[in-house]
Amino acid sequence: MKKVKYLCIRFKNEVGFQELRKFRGAVIEVAGRDHVLFHNHADGNFRYSYPLIQYKRAGARAALVCLEEGVHEVHAFFQGRPRTLWLGDREIVPEVESMQMKEVNLQVWDKPFHYRLQNWLALSQEHYPVWQDMTDETERRRFLTSILTGNLLSMAKGLDWNVDREIKVQFHYIGAPQLIRFKEQSLTSFQARFSANIWLPPYLGLGKGAALGYGMASPDKQFFKQAQVKHDESQLPRATGNPLTQ
Repeated sequence: MKKVKYLCIRFKNEVGFQELRKFRGAVIEVAGRDHVLFHNHADGNFRYSYPLIQYKRAGARAALVCLEEGVHEVHAFFQGRPRTLWLGDREIVPEVESMQMKEVNLQVWDKPFHYRLQNWLALSQEHYPVWQDMTDETERRRFLTSILTGNLLSMAKGLDWNVDREIKVQFHYIGAPQLIRFKEQSLTSFQARFSANIWLPPYLGLGKGAALGYGMASPDKQFFKQAQVKHDESQLPRATGNPLTQ
């Protein structure tokens, strides 16, 4: 088990998904480029580790997810006292709607937790031809399952969580693949629903582009609604006899 500091800052300001990169740039300008965790670059080199400050679109609104050292580092943004942020040619006045800070326990459980996975960049340029050559859907699903499991393990490593038990992942829905441009590359994006035997705090990013809203995992509300309906139906009294003769 690993205890991790978690902070989610949600703003009142609406942003489009394609504006997240501009939102990130605006936040970096306020915080200052000497604060590496905002942009993951140091001395001209990329910091190849799990991003501890992530830029999100949560319910159509801008949000920041901060983990571990990122929880302390994000203060640099607020110390800059930002009155306005420029998202390209659009100016916004940042207003915080809510802050949720807590210490979460990352561990492998004996039961699954259900998630919705948005804009997941599963297939790199190397992975795509391998996936494309697969003709069996079961094989493709198994391939994507292994990639998502790897994303979860990479996240764990980046948070110094030593996973001592098997992480079990199962997809319940995988949408049609969509080709997108990401950092001058053509990558494949998926919308999906999955379960895993680890609990994740809301809006955590998985895989490539995790800092910029890609691969965002959040609790699957649709699953919980369906589970509640099934539970309610199970509590209904069972009819006995023939209702037409009663």
